Amino acid sequence: MIKQLKNHKEKIIGLIISIIFIILILWNLDFKQLVDTFKVFNYKILLFFVPLYILSLYIRGIRWKYILCNDKKLTIKESFFSFTTGNTLNSYLPARAGDFWRAYHVGTKIKESKMKILGSIILERIIDGISVLLLLLFAVFTYFKHKWAINLAEISSALFIGSFVILYVIYKFVKIDSIFEKLSNIPLFFKFKIILEKTSEFINKFMEGFSVLNNPKYLFTAFLLSCCAWNIECLLTYMLISGFGMHFAFSAAFFVISFLALSTVIPSSSIFVGPYQYAYILALGIYHIDKSNALGIAFIHQFVIMATITAISILYFTMTNTTLNDIQSEIEKTEEYK
Repeated sequence: MIKQLKNHKEKIIGLIISIIFIILILWNLDFKQLVDTFKVFNYKILLFFVPLYILSLYIRGIRWKYILCNDKKLTIKESFFSFTTGNTLNSYLPARAGDFWRAYHVGTKIKESKMKILGSIILERIIDGISVLLLLLFAVFTYFKHKWAINLAEISSALFIGSFVILYVIYKFVKIDSIFEKLSNIPLFFKFKIILEKTSEFINKFMEGFSVLNNPKYLFTAFLLSCCAWNIECLLTYMLISGFGMHFAFSAAFFVISFLALSTVIPSSSIFVGPYQYAYILALGIYHIDKSNALGIAFIHQFVIMATITAISILYFTMTNTTLNDIQSEIEKTEEYK
């Protein structure tokens, strides 16, 4: 019951935030110009866009395998499909359910600790954040040096680099077993000894997901693959903007991708309705592209991406004979890790 109330609360908060952003988007929107925007788009660009986007997903699948120290039990094919499917579920479901599903699903499939897999996914998100940060910093310092943009870059730096440093320090220098052993010896916590032992066990398994921090070669490879994937997304965004007959510096794509990545952190309804589109409007507003045109580009971009990852996920579930009931069951089992 408590978990159901928590899920409903998250959905309601996400819905409210989406509605707020939708109001901001629709305020003084020129609907005629929005419709005209779709008419001028060169849809042939999608013939190149979709394969390149799938390539970026495949690279991210390889990256995750390296974050797991190139675990031989996890094939690149499985890594690619489970990564993409997890992101698809993240888009449709609240509270990053896709990340928990991926941890449970892959952990079960390769007979590995689910907490370890979850830890690797958290590290993956931080590496993503640092990669996006580099793009944002490049765009800010080469084109748009306004104070609010610099402040955004500084906050992002503190968030992602700070998270990485904290995880690194905890993994390398904090002895989890020792801390919980000392706690269990305190008279006040005697009756919680079993709970403390369980908690210590879970945290240690979770920290195993950061084992790549002991392998500079694999860690560097993961960062390199991450930057490669994000640069492909920047190229795709630039192609998309050009497809609407708009020609700007490549830094426009850096701003768009950076803002989009940050917008997905904001709680919202399914498929990030509201924050995603408003992030596009803000990013292209730097280049004086009006709201209607920016919104039109955002619609095309999001629709193609969602259609692509949804199709890949359906293909994966078909190949593995996974039913909707199976998916629901695996998602429900992840509740024990929340």
